[in-house]
Amino acid sequence: MSRETTPQFSSNPTDTLKNVASDVREGVADFASQTRDKASELATAASESAGRQRENAAKGLHRAASAIQDNAGRLGNGKASQVARKVAGGMESTASYLDDHDISDMGKDVMDVCRRHPAEAIIASLAIGFLVGRALKR
Repeated sequence: MSRETTPQFSSNPTDTLKNVASDVREGVADFASQTRDKASELATAASESAGRQRENAAKGLHRAASAIQDNAGRLGNGKASQVARKVAGGMESTASYLDDHDISDMGKDVMDVCRRHPAEAIIASLAIGFLVGRALKR
């Protein structure tokens, strides 16, 4: 939506400068508006994508938890069966959390945990950074 204008030159240099300054102001305002609109579109697209990924992760966890739960019965009533059921329960709980919370809620929850447990948060961040670094190095 570029609008090309030719500055209106008049015999008065002050009027010419005012016209040029007005054109520049309008151009900057148009550019700023277009930039805001594009940033808003990108943020919306990223949010929608994150939401879809969250939903897909929740569905996958529900399916995996169900499969583990179904197969736990085949293990009998021993320790392995109890551990499998406990793991399935944790996965189901995580899936429910993902179903019930959006990305913004999860970010707030992470910040709350970091405030309550700063040392653990730093250690976890270092460990995650190390693992991501190792994964990217390969």
